Amino acid sequence: MRPLRIGAGAVKALAAAAVVFAAVLPAQPAYAATTNFYVDPVNGSDSNSGTSTAAAFRTVQAAQAAVRAVNANMSDDIVVNLRGGTYSLTAPIAFGTSDSGTNGHTVVYQAYNGETPVITGGNAITGWTASANGEYKASVGSLNFRQLYVNGVRATRARFPDVGTDFQLQGSDKPNKLLKVLSSQVSNWDHLSQVEMMLETQWGESYLRLKSFSSANGIANVSIQDHEAGILFPRPWPQLSDGSPLHFENAHEFLNEPGEFYVDTAAQTVYYKPRPGEDMSTASVQAPTIKTLFDIKGTSLDSPVHDLRFSGISFTGTTWMEATDNGYLNGQGGNYNLSADTSNHQYVGRPPAGVQAADADRVSFTGNTFTQMGATALDLSHGVHDSTVTGNLVYDIAGNGIMVGKFSDPTVEMHTIYNPPTSPAGEDTREVVKNVTVKDNLITQIGEDYPGTAGIDAGFVNSTTIDHNDISDAPWAGISLGWGWQSAANAEGNNSVSYNRIGNVMNRLCDSGGIYHLSNDPGTVINGNYIHDVLRTPAACASAVHGLYTDEGSNNMTLSNNVLSQTDGFINQNANGSNVTLTNNTTSGDSVIKASGLESAYQGLAAKLNLAYNKPASASSVYGSNTPASKAVDNDGTTGWSPTGSDTSAWWQVDLGQAYQLGQFSLTTRQDLDQSSTRGNFEVRVSNDPSFATYTVVGRQTSTLPFAATLTGDINVRQAFRYVRVAKTDGAYFFITDFAVQRAGGALEDSTGTPNTNPSTYYAIKNVNSGLVMDVNGGSTADGASVIQWPNAGSANQQWTIVPVSGQLCKIVNRNSGKVLDLGWASHWRGTALQQSTYNGSNNQLWYFEPTSGGYLIRNFESKQVLEVSNGSTANGATIDQYMPLNQSNQAWTIQ
Repeated sequence: MRPLRIGAGAVKALAAAAVVFAAVLPAQPAYAATTNFYVDPVNGSDSNSGTSTAAAFRTVQAAQAAVRAVNANMSDDIVVNLRGGTYSLTAPIAFGTSDSGTNGHTVVYQAYNGETPVITGGNAITGWTASANGEYKASVGSLNFRQLYVNGVRATRARFPDVGTDFQLQGSDKPNKLLKVLSSQVSNWDHLSQVEMMLETQWGESYLRLKSFSSANGIANVSIQDHEAGILFPRPWPQLSDGSPLHFENAHEFLNEPGEFYVDTAAQTVYYKPRPGEDMSTASVQAPTIKTLFDIKGTSLDSPVHDLRFSGISFTGTTWMEATDNGYLNGQGGNYNLSADTSNHQYVGRPPAGVQAADADRVSFTGNTFTQMGATALDLSHGVHDSTVTGNLVYDIAGNGIMVGKFSDPTVEMHTIYNPPTSPAGEDTREVVKNVTVKDNLITQIGEDYPGTAGIDAGFVNSTTIDHNDISDAPWAGISLGWGWQSAANAEGNNSVSYNRIGNVMNRLCDSGGIYHLSNDPGTVINGNYIHDVLRTPAACASAVHGLYTDEGSNNMTLSNNVLSQTDGFINQNANGSNVTLTNNTTSGDSVIKASGLESAYQGLAAKLNLAYNKPASASSVYGSNTPASKAVDNDGTTGWSPTGSDTSAWWQVDLGQAYQLGQFSLTTRQDLDQSSTRGNFEVRVSNDPSFATYTVVGRQTSTLPFAATLTGDINVRQAFRYVRVAKTDGAYFFITDFAVQRAGGALEDSTGTPNTNPSTYYAIKNVNSGLVMDVNGGSTADGASVIQWPNAGSANQQWTIVPVSGQLCKIVNRNSGKVLDLGWASHWRGTALQQSTYNGSNNQLWYFEPTSGGYLIRNFESKQVLEVSNGSTANGATIDQYMPLNQSNQAWTIQ
């Protein structure tokens, strides 16, 4: 009996692959091919003819050889039908000129009859046994890897401090090539030379292998290995700035949270601390061990590979060991430094991709899934023409989602103009990527390991279309277009970036935007994009975080009809030419919003990652038979849930079926009627109690969103929840068109708790480092009065009530003034001073507590930053401000 196949739209944990999803696509054309081949990884044999399902090959390579025998003079398409199951690779499959279609026909590699073929470079890790401290271990032989997936969910490489907290660079000594951190933050860990400092600087990140350290006067001088030191210290950009976030990775001593792993290469053993509910005797554990699955490359520009199509295939399980072997410093967009000098001459390499194409014409990727890749997912690098990337699902990627076009060759300085055949050295004009379409792709969970990467990263491209993509959950840009930082003529031109929907990007770094652009790009239009929820996060530097960002050399292009809603900044122009036209870019516009993102034939992609899709939903009331609770999880923008008009405590909720760690939510407001009351004053709550007697607020909208808008946000609570509820908070009418929530990977935090306080009792709030308490300066009762630290005198201006508002959120009220702790202008900037203001219910006046060493962090719900005594001062009158969490005692408070 044939084993069960994986049908389109089904989800299945594979024995040798991560959980993958079959993309929902419009019906594909039936290829009336005179030649069909079949591949079956379960029951096939490479000694078969491959000409029927009963006589299928077992491997893609056997089918490829069969194609080569018959494709020299094609009279119709050749179709290779891949049956569902796992195709494990130990080396890339190379597709070259001899694999091409001929006579105007195409060679097609496609999923058979809606099944899900999975191409993977993952190795199954088995034989787990219990170890110390709640860990499990398994032998891995000579394998080394930077990613691990347990039951299809990403694990976190063991790190210090834990996810959600950073350390901060205290300074640097460039002449002596030293980085400075607090002495308490570094130790003589085992295998010190394999420990990496992950340092974030403006728009990029570096993985720096440690060499040694010495400590004096509370500061540790850290020496990094020579290759990284030779780049980091002379390189002026991105700036090596005091205060940059950092953490350490890859030591057994760091392994302390469920969902973390560590590879001990000396002992040839991997250690893992299971999450709740994971049984290591039955768990499917995958370690990717190769960097590329399909390498599609012609013999030369004169002899390109051509007329190939890949459709309905799931690609998964690659890694990239550059940072382990040589360290890694991101120049920009994942192009990593090979060298740099003090004059900002930088040479970069290009990261590998799970699937990559070069010297290729008329190659298409349609309806595939790319997931769990160790660098870039899909790359069309150079010499690619007349090709398409359409309707693909790209998620859980270490670096860029999709790369397109040439950036810089390793031997050419990256600021050099690229304009064949005139520069830099007579390159062939056919190298320029031209007439490529990247359209209707869903791209999310990008930059998981390399945050300075983009959903779509395009370099020197010409006549390229990047339209109707849906991009979210990226730590840097949604789309980056251009390279070179030059105003002179170059290979760029006549590109379109239009009708994309981009939300919840720039959610870690700075100096970019929802759409970012570089260099002279004549005839290019950036039009009709909907960019939303681009907000400065605690780790971001002081550089721009904008909806649109045209950087150095941008010229001869038009930005028009873009809607930028809830963005930290609107449009940032830096060193542009004189001919950048800005027309009708606004903060609202329902026609643009509705037209943006995936076109109707591809909107089924969104359901593939939505844990709420078609799950049981309920509500406080239902307006009528056309608006039941189920209509908010049917992935249909023309339907929705609505309560009765008299329901003044309206709520809607969904049962996910089991508890998941959640990563991102998305709520789409009413599309057919402009009802402003339905687009504001609601909360997104999570719980493991279906009655929501206790819950955690993960999203809260107080202002009114634009007509037809979507609200997208991160869920930063690293715990698992089964139920999600959206509740109206103002008693007004409500409507939800669609709700989605995605799963997150990574480590889970230990159980948390809040202070056991009484809202009628007054407390002093004492800083652990200084021993001083929060004090409204001078006993003022005025709005905007500063809050400082001062010795506890028991006076009313030092006494506070902690009053629950919703879930874990509370307001903190001063006894003397009756006013609440507040961050002015709802600021997301680090260092914003704490003040008091009249309570108005806004997010910048709401706080929640997180246990930390010796006390609690007090975190603002708007900015997600924590309260601290500025610079760790112990002086009377020192400022209290907000800052990114740093695991330091000046950010810890006790309630007394």
